[in-house]
Amino acid sequence: MALTNPMSMPMGPWKITVYDQEHFQGRRCEFTACCQNIMEYGMETVRSLKVECGAWVGFEHSTFNGQQFILEKGDYPCWEAWSGNNAYRIERLISFRPIYSAMHSDSRMMLFDCENMTGKQWEVCNDYPSLQGMGWCNNE
Repeated sequence: MALTNPMSMPMGPWKITVYDQEHFQGRRCEFTACCQNIMEYGMETVRSLKVECGAWVGFEHSTFNGQQFILEKGDYPCWEAWSGNNAYRIERLISFRPIYSAMHSDSRMMLFDCENMTGKQWEVCNDYPSLQGMGWCNNE
């Protein structure tokens, strides 16, 4: 399943509430899909937000441009909460969109123990904490 155009993706388990002032004050809007420009919703900027469901990417400028920040579930009362110790200080966000992921249950990967896809091979179709845990380093 290719995820090339997030604007055409179906509704999913995403929800974000954004505020135009710090500490969840002022005007607010809730979204369950992409927002290319918060100004289209009567807000000048996003100064605080709450990610209630799913993961999102927040952008410095409209149409998903500029510095970007990964926003996981939780409260972001001010810019330091999403910007952290980043030397590039962003005090506001203008656009944001949910992070879409593929159906991992349909994913598969082949690993080979020699160059040029030769030697012993393993098919990986689940999450594994380490290659050793799945027997990769055993010389049997």
